[in-house]
Amino acid sequence: MENMQILLVEDSKTFAQTVSDSLRKIAGVEITLAESRDSAIRLLMTQFFDVVVLDLAIPTTDNGLDRAPEHGQKVFYETQAFAPGTPVYILTGSDPDEFSLGLAKYGHQADLWGTGNAVSTIEYYVKDRVDRLIDTVERLARDVGDTDRITIDTWGKNLNLSVEHKRALRVFTRLRGGVSCLVHQVTGGLSDARTLRVSVRDGQAHERVLCIAKLGRADRIQRERLAMDNHVELLKMGVATPLLNHLYLGLHGFAGIFYPLAEGYDKTFFDIVGEKPNEAAVIPERLRDGMQRWAGAGNVREVSVGDIRRRMLTDDALKEIRGAMEIPRCDEVEGIRVRSLEASIHGDLHGGNVLVSGNGLPVLIDFGDVGMGFSCQDPVALELSLVFHPDGVAKGISAQLVSRLSEWPDIDAYTRGNPFATVIQACREWAYRQAGSDDAVLAAAYAYAIRQLKYPTIPAANTLQLIEAVVARLVMPKF
Repeated sequence: MENMQILLVEDSKTFAQTVSDSLRKIAGVEITLAESRDSAIRLLMTQFFDVVVLDLAIPTTDNGLDRAPEHGQKVFYETQAFAPGTPVYILTGSDPDEFSLGLAKYGHQADLWGTGNAVSTIEYYVKDRVDRLIDTVERLARDVGDTDRITIDTWGKNLNLSVEHKRALRVFTRLRGGVSCLVHQVTGGLSDARTLRVSVRDGQAHERVLCIAKLGRADRIQRERLAMDNHVELLKMGVATPLLNHLYLGLHGFAGIFYPLAEGYDKTFFDIVGEKPNEAAVIPERLRDGMQRWAGAGNVREVSVGDIRRRMLTDDALKEIRGAMEIPRCDEVEGIRVRSLEASIHGDLHGGNVLVSGNGLPVLIDFGDVGMGFSCQDPVALELSLVFHPDGVAKGISAQLVSRLSEWPDIDAYTRGNPFATVIQACREWAYRQAGSDDAVLAAAYAYAIRQLKYPTIPAANTLQLIEAVVARLVMPKF
């Protein structure tokens, strides 16, 4: 069981000792003391706290003589930045002044621990009635303790879950009436966010909820939430999972977003291609049908190859890559104009973000990169992820394709004698159908390959072979 972590910000050693002694009598409470603005902010940046108890009148540094309320106010604002939603209990020598009361506008009423009851994230306590603070903490410690008693099972695998990840999983499990959850990693991708399959279990080990959880920095998860509202809800029913929960307060700047998942979606697109490559071709066809509303609402316009590349890789990132290696005819190809269909796209459609049921029905997950883009980028990314994604490498798919990348622009040559010919052809047909032009497909492959030079998944020399082949086709005179 985890202890409830409290940051006490107080420069008066006598009063801090009194409060700490009282708080430590509460079962499951651990106190960290900061005696100044700077030490408090350092702790907030690096450690997880359930509650911050804050005296506003503190010095800038430990043992400093510049004690003033604005230093505590700075700690308050940094708490909102680094740990939004973490309860801040402000200590005052008398009734709070007008400024202190104005801090209440930053507060929330939020169910931080999955109890079903909201707590206030900003409260005031007069120092000579500190017993009221102790009573509040004692009540909250019981809630935190009950939440942290929820078991996270991984079947013996070390998933390297942070304290923020664990708290989000436990709060979600408690909200859904569970006492434990079984967690599996969905894909071994390169993102800093975690995508997990979560099964919430009750006291009789019965599954109450099966879902996909995306855990990461709050700003990234918020982008995904907005993408759900603005783009994903437009898709055909069944191709993407609806939103179940969005947790973002009291998680030290992290957040979790949860999607329900029907039983039986136990495979990824990578799994199906690796096990039954000839049967995998139906999956891109079904995805194309399910995502048609996006493409159908798009518009064909003339853009540069550089515009398509920017949807996947920024100019600054390209500059950094070019500083490390030479990319053939890069300036020339970036300026080439192509006709491309612009519409909503998934933006990160690798094989791990496509879950497949036992009867071959696909469902999309991970919507952090959803937004406007160029429609052929999704099927091109799905196809090339077989070569470039770590799961494609781990399943032995990449090894059978990487030496043939120089043939990629010629679909007949690339698929001749290729064990994954049918699924590659299905992805490529999808790309061409909604590209706007053949050159748009080449531009999408160029953009994808340029981005992959950031990662060591396959040798850069092989990636450059694909880039050279695509560039040669793009700059070829058109008759």
